[in-house]
Amino acid sequence: MLRAWRKHRGLSQMDLSFEADLSARHISFLETGRSHPSRRALGALADALAIPLRERNELFEAAGFAHPYSDATLSDDELAFHYDLVRSVLERHEPWFAVAIDRHWNIRMANTAARQFLDPFFCVGAIEPPLAPNLARLLFHPAGLRTCLLNWSDVGPHFMDRLSRELIRNPMDTELAALVDEMASYGGVTGVGSDDSFRSSAQDHALVLHLSLGGMEARLLGTIMAFDSARSPALEELRIETFFPADEATRMQMESAVNAPGEAARVAAG
Repeated sequence: MLRAWRKHRGLSQMDLSFEADLSARHISFLETGRSHPSRRALGALADALAIPLRERNELFEAAGFAHPYSDATLSDDELAFHYDLVRSVLERHEPWFAVAIDRHWNIRMANTAARQFLDPFFCVGAIEPPLAPNLARLLFHPAGLRTCLLNWSDVGPHFMDRLSRELIRNPMDTELAALVDEMASYGGVTGVGSDDSFRSSAQDHALVLHLSLGGMEARLLGTIMAFDSARSPALEELRIETFFPADEATRMQMESAVNAPGEAARVAAG
């Protein structure tokens, strides 16, 4: 496991020895099983290799140690305070779209505005079960938002690049790799950094999602919130994705749609 992580990070044993303050000889012995690591040495190597917390647990387990980080999920009592905190953030973002996603982009929590928006997309006739509500699928699936995004040639490469960078950070995550392959299989994503993409993104200070839904155009800005210095895999992997109106016209149209009974769902379905 150490060898695989080292090679994925593009480090020689000598490079890693400098980063972890261990001898290259000791690292060689650990990789070949000739030496048994201490907890301190494993921690130093995990830090040097920037291994995510969930995979650190697996590394320590392979060495015969207990998991150093909690295996609790967001729904467990152990993380009840953090669950309530995330729920509060989502609720306070009303009437705008906000979701909490895991590292595979599965939507774990959503506020009312997001649930109303998502329901018409994740149903029979659209993104059908058993495909679960997932932010990447919402963007890339042929029955998702891509047909409603007027600047898809800008948005698509941006989010594909984000997915790819997350996979580079955690190359051992087979589920994330499968998600990236699934999104790529839908096609229609040009290369990141193309001239057209640059010209489009250069018009704004941040990427804007320009949507046309149900006869209404909307321009949205996205932000990402994460737990700083998380010491739990569940919290390290959690991202809160929030979207704001990018201009006054969008704000007024969206508020009108949300305040009209059933209008938000009708606009999304359109």
